[in-house]
Amino acid sequence: MAEVDKARELFQEAGLAFPDIPAELAGSLKEQDKWLFSTREISMSPYNLRYYVDEMGTKDYAILSHSGHGVNSYAIQYYLVYKALRMFLHLGWGGAYMDFKADATKIHESFALANEIIPIVQDVRTIPAGDRLTIVGSDFYGSYWSLPGRNRREGPEGSKGPAVVLARALRWLQSGAD
Repeated sequence: MAEVDKARELFQEAGLAFPDIPAELAGSLKEQDKWLFSTREISMSPYNLRYYVDEMGTKDYAILSHSGHGVNSYAIQYYLVYKALRMFLHLGWGGAYMDFKADATKIHESFALANEIIPIVQDVRTIPAGDRLTIVGSDFYGSYWSLPGRNRREGPEGSKGPAVVLARALRWLQSGAD
């Protein structure tokens, strides 16, 4: 069984949606630990969202994991750096006091929006060559999207933040406008 299929099966058994991982990366996805699949070496826990967002100049990669700490600070991480896109989703799921059904619905909505963004961003001509659209969607650390050299477009805090920011970025991509 391919590693991407193992990851998909793990997510499905947990009642979670599975994101579209571009074919060029999906074939390189490797299980590196329990609930940790990546196309790159992992030197920092994917729970450390800021570490990955602040990285610059990295090659394309995908990370899909579930990690956390304490009683209620657990999240699904889906990080995708792919061509003109840098997308970091850090979505609450798995804490002792979390609502599994509501969180699974939220993750499904966020992944569905991400799945629409991935192919569109590659064709948008308003992203200068060599630049990348950055989308950060986190239930814990805030959500925003931006292009290099432009102001961040903030989203709401909390569980609605990631989907709202993804939807706003998608609308911008579809319109091709500023």
